[in-house]
Amino acid sequence: MEAEGAGGEREVPVRRRGQGELEAQVLSVLGEAGEPVNAAWVLERLGGGLSYSTVITILTRLHAKQAVTRTGPKRPVLWQPVANEAGLAALRMRRLLDKQSDRDAVLSSFVSVLSSHDEELLRSLLAESGPGHPHAPTDRPER
Repeated sequence: MEAEGAGGEREVPVRRRGQGELEAQVLSVLGEAGEPVNAAWVLERLGGGLSYSTVITILTRLHAKQAVTRTGPKRPVLWQPVANEAGLAALRMRRLLDKQSDRDAVLSSFVSVLSSHDEELLRSLLAESGPGHPHAPTDRPER
């Protein structure tokens, strides 16, 4: 529903982004760069009336989630993606799993709610990333 502004003009309500939507947009922009870029470059490509501090906040959050890297203390700080949107979702899932005391129960419950297609895909991916595979996890958390 539109509201009327002070001069009688119609104001269009601003749509709030969904949780993680801005992070995904920032990762997408960084992925298009092909090289490390500064926050001003990211802001310019995002558009949409965001502030520089908002972009810095999102980049800092992505850095804390290990989804982006940044250069050291020199200026300007340059940012580069480590993960895409799918990688960010995987990092979130891993963090949630790492917080659980009964990992076996969580994983078992997760697998039990997968569609047959997703379950088959997961089996295939696990088979491909067996021991010795370059993408096989090596830092398994202790139980």
